[in-house]
Amino acid sequence: MRFSVILPCFYEIRHGYLDRILTNLVEQDGNKEIIAVVSASEDGTEEALKAYAAKFSDFHVVRSPARNRAQRLNDGIAISTGEIILLHHPATLLPEQNALKLIEQTLGSERADYAWGAFQHSFDDPHWLLRFTSWYSDNVRVKHKGIVYLDHCPFVDRQVLAKVGNIPELDIFEDTVLSDRLRQFSKPVLAQGKVITSARRFQQRGIYRHAMLNQLLKVCYHFKIDPAWLNRLYEQKASINVKYDEGLKK
Repeated sequence: MRFSVILPCFYEIRHGYLDRILTNLVEQDGNKEIIAVVSASEDGTEEALKAYAAKFSDFHVVRSPARNRAQRLNDGIAISTGEIILLHHPATLLPEQNALKLIEQTLGSERADYAWGAFQHSFDDPHWLLRFTSWYSDNVRVKHKGIVYLDHCPFVDRQVLAKVGNIPELDIFEDTVLSDRLRQFSKPVLAQGKVITSARRFQQRGIYRHAMLNQLLKVCYHFKIDPAWLNRLYEQKASINVKYDEGLKK
């Protein structure tokens, strides 16, 4: 089983996770290619990626004019060759070394029962609300609702992903729409491994304040409010996934 790991990047140096993610990826056991897709970033992100690419033959860096994360993912998928596509969140760490083996064990060689899945979730902050958020995400959102957010690092059979048109090119909630489309093939399955996501956005904005914002955005999404407007509300000019003319915040 060959894996294509697609890592979308945009001004990642400021977050302090990029080197850890890249080291984690290149040390993963298994038959893999790593495709880092970077949009114009003037903070050294592209240079850091190319430094890894120069050392590892299965690591490729693609410069993309994409305006949002979904488009970066699609640009990476377009040149990938693996049977299984792993959509990597740019602030999340996979289980060390054996993440790809865990996917193989989860999907099985025939992939008859499940077409896609994800890892269990955790944050790098032990706050009770963040621990509850991860528990809810695993046990309610994924298992019962069949919705997988990108910070779970979802993996999907390449042919199935192609059938749903790859990643919906939305500024936000592209992972929710993708989940809705993939559920027609199977429910998502959770791998035994646990990823670790940076809690920096919660820490920067205040854990309770950011949690409330997330819930507001979900309500707005269900009322079909324009995702471009919702992403502006979420990013608040910080240019997390989309570059805004107002500038970048750290």
